[in-house]
Amino acid sequence: MSSSATIRKPLGVRATPEEHERITEAARREHRSVNSFVLSAALEAAGAKGAPRRRTPEEVQAAIQRAQELMRPYRQPGRSLVDELLAERRAEASRE
Repeated sequence: MSSSATIRKPLGVRATPEEHERITEAARREHRSVNSFVLSAALEAAGAKGAPRRRTPEEVQAAIQRAQELMRPYRQPGRSLVDELLAERRAEASRE
């Protein structure tokens, strides 16, 4: 939405004094006005909505551990769900 004409409309953003101070400091570090800083951050976040956030290796490992803990009660000794899935896929592929 790039245009040479700009309009001024209040965005109705509310912040606590602590949040306002943090935003003001961040804007000051980037040598920008608070309005410019907030608008830029909001537009960037809106544009990145479709792009998933990159997870850290620690976050990925924690998610794997949570999934394993959830599935632990359903495990049966001597049974491999991976092997069963592979067998199903191979059987399906051979029918095609």
